[in-house]
Parts: sequence; structure tokens; C-alpha cells
Amino acid sequence: MGLFKWLRSRDEQKEGRTEGVEESHLPRLSLDDSLGNPDPEVRIAAVHAISGIGAPAIPLLINTISDESWRVRRAAGTSLAGIGEPSIEPMIAALDGARTDVRKELIRSLTLIGKPAFPALAAALDHPSADIRSGAVGAIAQINAPERGEALKKALGDPDQSVRAAAAEAYGHLPDEQGIPVLLGLLGDPVERVRNAAINACIRIGKPAVSPLIGTLGGSGPEIRSYAEEALIGIGSVGRTDVIELLHHENPVIRQSGVRILGGIGDMNTVSHLVGALADSDPEVRNAAITALSGFGKAALPEITAAFESSDLRIREGAMEILAGIGEPAIPSLIVYLKNEDPSVKKRAAVILGEIRSFEAHEPLTDLLHDSDPSVRREAFEAIEQIKRK
Repeated sequence: MGLFKWLRSRDEQKEGRTEGVEESHLPRLSLDDSLGNPDPEVRIAAVHAISGIGAPAIPLLINTISDESWRVRRAAGTSLAGIGEPSIEPMIAALDGARTDVRKELIRSLTLIGKPAFPALAAALDHPSADIRSGAVGAIAQINAPERGEALKKALGDPDQSVRAAAAEAYGHLPDEQGIPVLLGLLGDPVERVRNAAINACIRIGKPAVSPLIGTLGGSGPEIRSYAEEALIGIGSVGRTDVIELLHHENPVIRQSGVRILGGIGDMNTVSHLVGALADSDPEVRNAAITALSGFGKAALPEITAAFESSDLRIREGAMEILAGIGEPAIPSLIVYLKNEDPSVKKRAAVILGEIRSFEAHEPLTDLLHDSDPSVRREAFEAIEQIKRK
């Protein structure tokens, strides 16, 4: 007897026993029609009805896990996990060629089964299909089995980069930051996909990975250093206190890294520290600070305009360059500076307005042509000429 006929027969028997009392938890259409129904609710009800027969439902549930609706896929996956061990091997086999959303649901379902699925998943690391091997790694990563570390180590040596990338990502799921030493080593992997997976795993670990990543900045070449910076940027503001300390490092290369990371994080609480880096003795650090602060745009204008009046020449020069780069949003503040009592402030404002070349500044600059200081008049004239050439 076929599956659907068996189900219909069972339903008819139930209806007979209950003397016509309707069972609302079963779809009223035939299950054949229900799984093809355009309404996801009907298809979900059909999945629930089918799962009640246990192992015989596995082939149909495996097929249904490719449904276009994530809710139907979730219902099918949960049902397969509920059936347990009989569904493990079919789900592993279904990883071969599965699209991304189906693959994700299969891995989730295998993870729900947990430790009983581990032996089959570990054995799948020797399967000829790279899809199955990488999917198995994804599930192994989230099952807390004693042999998990050995399985992931084996996957890191896989000849296929997708499997190795899955293994790298898996190290981000290990407890107590166990995976950090391996992930730091993978920052130097020759395969970009594996490196990116390691970076993402570090980001997943978060704050505990900050100090180890910072430790790699000094003893690594520029490429690995850039990957560590990328990971620290991804971790974000939780690591900012540690990164700020880098701005005082004796090595200017490390100070540059600190500046780039803070700029990438984009936390407004770090702007004052980046302004301070404009005074750094190393020109590359100063350039990095200018780039980082420029990335904040209009949001950093109060701090940058304050830096425009700094007593430190390097900070003033850096602020001028940043304001010129910010452009239009900086014009109102700069026009106010054209009326400052200090001739040097008026000149700097005129220079930047000339660089921005905004017609909005034309009239205020024209007023400066009558200033008592000849150097102010000269800068105002030059700025007006630049605006005319726009």
C-alpha cells in the first residue's frame, strides 16, 4: 500500500471510530493535493500529518524540505529531527547539491538530533561529495561531542576549499575560545575563501578574540595584519578600548593599524582619539587619521571644527584637509570662521572654502576683500578665483 493510501486509510478508520467527529489537526484535502497547495498553512498541516507515521515519512519529508516557503521547510526539518536516527543518513545524503536555504535547514535538523548524529556526520567527512563533507562539518560544529575537535582538524586538511572554509567557520562555534589559535593561523591561509571564513569566525567569537588578534599585528606581514584589522573592525565597539591603546604604541605601523581599525569601526566615542592622532610624529599615521576621520563625515564636524582651532599645527592642518574633504556640510561652520578675530583662522577658513568651491561662500569671501590684513585679503581673493573656476 502506498504512503498516501495508507494515510487515507488511517484517516478513514479514525473518522469511523469517532463517528464523524472532525479532526481539525488533519488537512481536509487529500495529502497529495495538500502538499501541492499554494497556501503554506495547508502544506504545513500536511507535513505535520505525514510526520506522525515516523520513518516511512522520511522520503516525503526530505522532498518537502526543498519547499519554497521557509516555514514549510522548517516544519519538514523539525519533523525529520523528531523522527531521529532513521532520518540522519537520508538528510546527510540530501546535502549533495542542495541549494543554500535547504542546506541550512538540513544542518539545523541534524544539529537538533545532536550527538546521535555525530558518528554518521564524522563518517561523512570521507564522502566523495564535497557538498556532503562541508555540510557535515557545518552540523559537527554545533554538536557538542568530545570528538568534535578531531573531526574539524581533519576537515581543515580537506582538499576542497569549501570544506576547509566550513571547518574554519566551525572553529567560531567552539566553546571557551578554543578555536582562536587555529583561526589566527588561518589568517595566513593562501585561499581567500578560507581566510574570510576565519575572519568571520573571529567576529563571531567577539570580545575574547580581540586581544589575540591585536597580538598578531606586530609580528605579521602587511597582508595578515590587514586580515586581523578586518576581523577587529567586524568585532566592532566591544574592542575599542583595547584598540585605542594601540595609538600609543612605540611602533608607528601598529599605530596606523589602530587608527585604521577605529576608523573602520566608526564609533563616535573614538573621534577625539583619532583627532589626537593627527598630531602623531609619523606622517603615515597622520594620513591614516585623516582618512579615518573623513569617513565619519558630517557626524564628526563638531570635533573637526574644534580641531581647526587647535594650538597644534599638525592637528590644524589635518582638520583643514578633513573639512575640505567633507565639503558642503562644513561650509556653514567655515563661514562663521571668516568673521573670527584671528587673521590666521580667517585665512585657513578661506583656503578650505576655496577648495570646496561653493558659491554659498562667495559673498562672505567677498567681504574679506576689505579686511585690514593683506594676507587675509589675498587668501579670500584666491578662494573666490577658485570658486569662479568651478
